[in-house]
Amino acid sequence: MAPRLLLIHGYVSNPEAWAPLRRELEGEVGTFAPYLPGYGGEPDPASYTLEGVAAAFDNVVEAVKPDYLLGHSMGALVALGVANRHPGRFKRVGLAGLPVYDTIEEGLRYIGSRSISRDRYMRNPGAGHVFCRPVHSLRYLWGPFAHLAKPDYPLSMIIDMFNHSPEAHRGGMEDIVFSGHARRLAPEMGTPVALIHGNADRVTPLEPVVELARERGWPLRIAHGAGHELTFAQPRGMARWVRERLLAPVAAEAAPEDEAAAVSASA
Repeated sequence: MAPRLLLIHGYVSNPEAWAPLRRELEGEVGTFAPYLPGYGGEPDPASYTLEGVAAAFDNVVEAVKPDYLLGHSMGALVALGVANRHPGRFKRVGLAGLPVYDTIEEGLRYIGSRSISRDRYMRNPGAGHVFCRPVHSLRYLWGPFAHLAKPDYPLSMIIDMFNHSPEAHRGGMEDIVFSGHARRLAPEMGTPVALIHGNADRVTPLEPVVELARERGWPLRIAHGAGHELTFAQPRGMARWVRERLLAPVAAEAAPEDEAAAVSASA
């Protein structure tokens, strides 16, 4: 039986972000990509916190019984939370583009210095969703042209990316992405972890991920030239990492400091 891989998408995204990787892995791995709570019409959890969002995956984990778990960006933090709720369930957890931020000020400072558009969109998490609702309503007007501006993004992902609730918009940013969960949850992880991160990531910085990988002994592959969109912009490289690192037997892992320090393995 093929291994089962549960995929968790990131902030202002949707399951279509995984479509290129799922095509690369077709026939090798059974992949399952649900919506995060508050996205695509899914109900919000009782509280839009990491604990609340992770708990919302209990039924998915029970139904799918996945062997492996892979999260991207905010989904990587959710993956940590899900794995901690289900000790022994997963053989390994993959974290792509992991946000290692302690405060929202730190996050906005890093993102704002690298992307004016993202800075303006994320500057006010409470009011920012006012922008999302009309953009989503008008998606059939701008959708056919969206791929011209974002050629690396799956078109189906772009068209649906603003379809989320106000709580998902605010809580995902304030209470999950920028709230120090990576460092808090890392010591609690009993499941083996593998990391992949682009060295050109303009949303989540590489340096604290390297530091965390060394502290925890987690193997890290640094994707040279890749940005935050590496999960769908470089699907072949991602698929190779899934095969070589995420699905590899635990005993076959190389020393994590070798990959992180040498920066030798490109995705």
